[in-house]
Amino acid sequence: MFCPRASARSTTLLLSLSLAAWPVLASDNPGAHQHGHADLQMAIDNERVDLVLLSPAYNLIGFEHKPRTDEQQQRVNDTEQWASETAMINTVAGNCTLVSSAMHVGWSEAKGDGHKHDHGHSHSHSHNHDHDHDHDSGHADIEITQTLNCPNLSESAQFETGLMARFPELQDLNVQWVGPQGQGATRLSPGNIQFRLNR
Repeated sequence: MFCPRASARSTTLLLSLSLAAWPVLASDNPGAHQHGHADLQMAIDNERVDLVLLSPAYNLIGFEHKPRTDEQQQRVNDTEQWASETAMINTVAGNCTLVSSAMHVGWSEAKGDGHKHDHGHSHSHSHNHDHDHDHDSGHADIEITQTLNCPNLSESAQFETGLMARFPELQDLNVQWVGPQGQGATRLSPGNIQFRLNR
């Protein structure tokens, strides 16, 4: 017996699973981590939109190490609060509502600590300086996942993002989407924050 509801759920589950594997692959690819650049994946199923943003931590909080000061911890908290209250994308009409949100920061502490011990006995200050720079920019990524409910979503829906207004360090946002009408991709910038699904 065919049940369209179950089929839609299966599609969403498959899309979510395919998106879930993407950040792992991206974080294993050193070329994927570039300051100023981030990737946003969208899985669309009827009125439900699942989002995954993967960005270098620097773009969203201004540093890439575990918070060392109260101010840095506040920046992390503020970003998490923003993500829990604000949809990363919305239709131009603003009819999407945020259903759920989660933020994960992948601090590279384990690698960094091992790296630090390897160079702890260095005899050159410049070598330590290089190491500190590498460690401080140690490729920490932030992943934000959201589920949105967007009533009356059509295949010609026009979306926009407030990510670059909220996070000025973010200069390029690669957006990829997949849904019942197919898939597509675009690149957004601070002067180009809108896109249509049927490009």
